Amino acid sequence: HCIVLHTDCPSTVRGLQSIFQEQEMTETVHDTEGHGYLATFIGKNDMQHSKYDFSVFSQLLNALEKKLKSLLHGNIMRVKRLPALTRGAAVDRYWPTADGRLVEYDIDRVVYDEDSAYQNIKILHSQQFGNILILNGDVNLAESDLPYTQAIMGRGKENYTGKEVLILGGGDGGILAEAVKLKPKMITMVEISFQDATCHFPLWPACGSVLDNLKGDSKIPEPHGGT
Repeated sequence: HCIVLHTDCPSTVRGLQSIFQEQEMTETVHDTEGHGYLATFIGKNDMQHSKYDFSVFSQLLNALEKKLKSLLHGNIMRVKRLPALTRGAAVDRYWPTADGRLVEYDIDRVVYDEDSAYQNIKILHSQQFGNILILNGDVNLAESDLPYTQAIMGRGKENYTGKEVLILGGGDGGILAEAVKLKPKMITMVEISFQDATCHFPLWPACGSVLDNLKGDSKIPEPHGGT
């Protein structure tokens, strides 16, 4: 277990040392040159145990909060506790969003993990969202995302009947599966990495089985270099 403390006053760090010493935690204090002091406290069993007794951790936080209120003479307006990061798990639970946020998923196993000529393709299983497709570290699609696919197609607003449809990307087959239900005249799908299509089967609730029943011309170019 590890705790990072940031404070403007070195006396605050010294005042909290006794609490960490009771837990046999070692410390490293850095002066951030005008931006306060950063102290890191690490437990002696940090590397030996991937799981930690959170009741003990909660007691430690309670003691810290009480001590801080005493050191700062009660001048604490609000205390906010954030969930602890789970480290050392067999499967990574943390994945970034397109807007720079870090999201923790309840991922419990790897379903698929291969490199195509263009990108890394992962499918991880989440207890909440089902199988999740991740391309080059970016979360793309989950089994539970069928309403999202229908929304970006404008289902109920756009009329696809008898029309020619062009899908750019969409190698997982989700948009294609929904588009064929709307009876267009023809669908053309252009995909940079058709290996995405070969791993679509774990995502059937969101993608259907349309990629197993393609009719018409299919052209898969060989990978090549250049831009």
